[in-house]
Amino acid sequence: MMVILFYSCARNRDAVLEIPSKQSLNEWVDKGELLLDITKGKENYVFNFEGGKVSVSLQEIAKVEPQLERWQTKITFSDGSELVVPSKGTDLGFIVEGIKLNPSGLNPLAALVNVWLPTYGRVKVTVRGKHGDQGNITHLCQDDTPKQGVPIFGLYPDYDNVVELTFTSMKGIERGSTTIHIQTNAIEIQDFPRWKSIKAEPAKMEPGVNLVNYPGMSEIDASLPYMIDNEGELRWLLDFKKSPELKKLSLSIGLKRTKKGTFIAGDQSEPRIVEVDMFGNLKRQWDLRKLGYTFHHEITEAANSNFLITVTKTAARLVNGQPRMNDHIIELNPQTGSLVNEWDLAKQLDTTRYVKPDGITPPAFSQTANNWAHNNSIAEIGNDLLVTLRYQGIVRFNHAGQTQWMISPHKFWGANYQSLLLKPITEDGTVITDPAVINGDASIAGFDWPWGPHTPVALSEDRILVFDNGYNRSWIPNFGSGVNNYSRVVEYKIDAAKKTVQQLWSYGKERGANAFSQALSGVQYLPQTGNILFFPGMGVKTSIGNGGRVMEIDPKTKEVLFELEITTGSGSAFHRVTRMPLYPSNL
Repeated sequence: MMVILFYSCARNRDAVLEIPSKQSLNEWVDKGELLLDITKGKENYVFNFEGGKVSVSLQEIAKVEPQLERWQTKITFSDGSELVVPSKGTDLGFIVEGIKLNPSGLNPLAALVNVWLPTYGRVKVTVRGKHGDQGNITHLCQDDTPKQGVPIFGLYPDYDNVVELTFTSMKGIERGSTTIHIQTNAIEIQDFPRWKSIKAEPAKMEPGVNLVNYPGMSEIDASLPYMIDNEGELRWLLDFKKSPELKKLSLSIGLKRTKKGTFIAGDQSEPRIVEVDMFGNLKRQWDLRKLGYTFHHEITEAANSNFLITVTKTAARLVNGQPRMNDHIIELNPQTGSLVNEWDLAKQLDTTRYVKPDGITPPAFSQTANNWAHNNSIAEIGNDLLVTLRYQGIVRFNHAGQTQWMISPHKFWGANYQSLLLKPITEDGTVITDPAVINGDASIAGFDWPWGPHTPVALSEDRILVFDNGYNRSWIPNFGSGVNNYSRVVEYKIDAAKKTVQQLWSYGKERGANAFSQALSGVQYLPQTGNILFFPGMGVKTSIGNGGRVMEIDPKTKEVLFELEITTGSGSAFHRVTRMPLYPSNL
């Protein structure tokens, strides 16, 4: 009971302590300092704390009772008052008060451990790797209160997981550890993806796990995002099918981690934006339908923390009165739920630039007058916006809606847009003058246009990465007989003054059908290593069936450092994959 009283009063004491030495000791206690040992001299006790010493006359203390099994020392003063001082002890097992596996009911590979620490401090979690230290998941939690719930992520399914809890100071200095075991169940989800590890070179790779945004068995099925580590082991999963609020959640491109450590995603089935935590709990949602939109494809947290969202505007119409789709972008203030900006791509680009159905490409993939743009991604570049459009290319425009430049085959663009089209340059610096290449009817070594692109990544003001899907490359339908296409990651350098675009490097053509995805997919720049994550996600031929492939590439050497094959019953393995730390840094 004395410990409980200590915690309820610490940092908020108003009572005057009559014995000065008691006040001095209590100041160290209130700072969360741990008592390391006590030295008794002829005239004084010397209390050695982590950050300093306190000397107390023997006459002021009646009794010192170390209770190191509880990490505390009880001091009785000469006036009969007492003080419990948190102290360096022995076993820490007593701090664990309860373990709850899957507290949300949506994440079977997560747990919440309730602990009561000896004093103020933090907990470092280490989920021990099944195959050795390479599989360890380690995170230093931010909460520094004595009584706290410690989130445990990275558990293996159907396994007796060994988890080490390390008690640290508020600055993260380790004080002691205890070990717990958490037994998980096998994952039983109908048509859950299968995968196969092909290659991994951890010493050269970006640290983290791979968040795979599996869309489910179809576009109307509930999404099932999961994380695979670099050893090919499942370490995290959100089973939204078990959520009353999210069981029909169609995430499209999937989860995006926010600056505060939660995830945001757009929902196509019920037009909204949702925010969930790492356990899968719904934290907040924003109704797009009330604002006059439906969700299509991408949401990005902007530098100003607003949301940039690609949408269809319900009221948007063609000149003939027919509805048009997938050609609006909005900026939403998540704090107020209010609309900040709207950009109508029809005011910036030519809605009549489209190739009529060829009789070969299925309607779901064919450009139409209504779906003339098919905007599928939104990003920021400098103070401007960067979009990819399946049927139009890559476009940069400012917040006033003025197009700055376009990376697109020049064919079918009218005279009003010629000044915005960038002129192509090969990797070796050769300026291309061949009209067939400029128009996209042919490609040459060192340069090709992006076809049906996704996920533009601004590396700087003048350099971008993009996933070139190869959708109807060189205007040749992918569904025609004998067509051998490919997808690429490609880096372009833009000279806005000279209106040129130079291809710097690419990877993917050499993999052919084994890396070809005419839709979905993307790329990610990995900041710690400078490597690139390249992930074609639909209909990719693998050794275990059709699906997707995740590759980490060194752009300097084009060496593949990591490769993972994923297959599903539908053939659509994922919309996006993101390499990230499993724990958000601020949790």
